[in-house]
Amino acid sequence: MKHTLIHLNSSPYSSLACKEGLDLALVLATFEQPVDLCLSGAALALLTLKQNPTTEQGKNLHKLLDGLEFYDIENVFIQANQRLDPNTTWQGIQPLNDAEWHAMFSHYPQVFRF
Repeated sequence: MKHTLIHLNSSPYSSLACKEGLDLALVLATFEQPVDLCLSGAALALLTLKQNPTTEQGKNLHKLLDGLEFYDIENVFIQANQRLDPNTTWQGIQPLNDAEWHAMFSHYPQVFRF
């Protein structure tokens, strides 16, 4: 069975795009469709620990990350050159070097971008 890649690159709290991408990942996984996630750009803010979004910003999407394992979503990729502090970043990520990052997009038959 082929995996679907969901690429999140929108801010988690400035629009619904990031939430919609996560929702799609969870729905696909619920129906036993293999899903991998990758994050870049403004979506990297989703990985920051101890988030406290305001009511206007909506649901704390970071809390969904710890539940990904229950949906068998095991691969969450970022580019290795991102400067993320390991002390304040969610630990479930897999950094990919530039070559691996670019090759990843041609590896998946379906890529959804949010």
